[in-house]
Amino acid sequence: MEPGNLITCVLALLFSTTESVSSAVCDVNIDPSRVVVRFGDPVTVNCSTTREDVLEAGWEASVSPVNEPNSKIAVWNVSSLTVWDAEPKCFINYMNEPRQCVEKLDLVIYKYPESVSLIAPDFMKIGEESNITCQVLDVAPARYLSVKLYKGDEQLGNRSFTHNSTRFPVNESIPFPVTPTRADNGAEYTCVAELQLGPGGPKLNPAKRSPPLKIPVFYKPSLLSAAEENVEVREGGSIVLNCSADGNPAPTYEWKYPKADNVQEITKDGVSTVNITRASSSNARVYECHAKNTYGVAMKNITLTVKGRSHWIGIGVLSVAVITVIVLIYRQIKA
Repeated sequence: MEPGNLITCVLALLFSTTESVSSAVCDVNIDPSRVVVRFGDPVTVNCSTTREDVLEAGWEASVSPVNEPNSKIAVWNVSSLTVWDAEPKCFINYMNEPRQCVEKLDLVIYKYPESVSLIAPDFMKIGEESNITCQVLDVAPARYLSVKLYKGDEQLGNRSFTHNSTRFPVNESIPFPVTPTRADNGAEYTCVAELQLGPGGPKLNPAKRSPPLKIPVFYKPSLLSAAEENVEVREGGSIVLNCSADGNPAPTYEWKYPKADNVQEITKDGVSTVNITRASSSNARVYECHAKNTYGVAMKNITLTVKGRSHWIGIGVLSVAVITVIVLIYRQIKA
């Protein structure tokens, strides 16, 4: 073989090998590579290749399919995406191997919750576990949903659904166990649902909140003062014995003592009193106060001592005598 022919063969072989290597790669570029679109909004995605041996490019989809013969670019354009299972795939057919390359678009079609609400018992009991349920209606896709329960500003729980692969809108009911304390009576609970859509999602991702809900917490009464008291009153004088307790429902009061004409019971603004006027020795005893509701009883004992008049007179006479002695001694000293 002549030298000139040899060089020509080598160059031809090199060119053929380079062309085969360059065309033996699936070169499909989707831009943007991930699309997050709200249900009903428009969407536009480009698909292209750098290979030269293109026969056609296009999109397989359940809505607005595309077929572009002899083109290195195909554009999937939908003015209003109202199909949940569109699943668009870009395909490019080539003259050489591999003769077809397919790339699926990472497409997320979302819908914010239609409503978020709380389902809770009419009341809770202190120390006993109850469920407060967050109900989220008509949201998609569930795998990006985050649901949180708050008591005031305190987060009590958080649930996600990363293993739920359905693309269609769903309803979710999420129970959160709560064991209330006495301090939780009157607390305000709120459920917050949010779609955490990740890259390509909206910059402002609004959270949907439930209307706040207050749930009463029931508990037995507890006294607001000492359970045992000792008090005194002068015979013929007046005294008021007080009994008050905190409970939910509000406690009722019952006093136990021998009834008398000079003793009167009054309950007002959560405080129960026994008013004694013109006290006598017959009023000297233990007065029992029972504060009770459906969940228990708290008891207070007040021991009343009535000091007789002679006691006070004796003290007065003794005082006068002491003062008189002091005056006489002082005068003798001065003399």
